[in-house]
Amino acid sequence: MIEVRWLAGQVDYQPIWQAMREYTDSRHDESADEIWLLQHSPVYTLGQAGLPEHVLNPKDIPLVKTDRGGK
Repeated sequence: MIEVRWLAGQVDYQPIWQAMREYTDSRHDESADEIWLLQHSPVYTLGQAGLPEHVLNPKDIPLVKTDRGGK
């Protein structure tokens, strides 16, 4: 089974990212797969290998460290 979550309007990145992680951490064999449809505020995400200096001109867009790999 797949459930779709539709989050209307523009939402902040970090609270939604945290909510997705919490859902993933709480899942069990009976949990439905979910697709989250949303538009989040602009962010640059930096993976585990990413450094703030890798973003050459962030202007007013925030940098968010993530637990994913890559730059």
